[in-house]
Amino acid sequence: MNKAGGKAELLLPDIGIKGNSHMLMQDRNNLQIADLLAAWIDKNVGKKP
Repeated sequence: MNKAGGKAELLLPDIGIKGNSHMLMQDRNNLQIADLLAAWIDKNVGKKP
């Protein structure tokens, strides 16, 4: 994805969130994940490099 001009990042393990499934919004820490995703979107979407 990055080679094609996108911006893919591996977030959860890098910031200490472990044990999530691929269904993030159904996991017990879904509010923490939602806050993280909202912050990432605010930082990265709609801004030009």
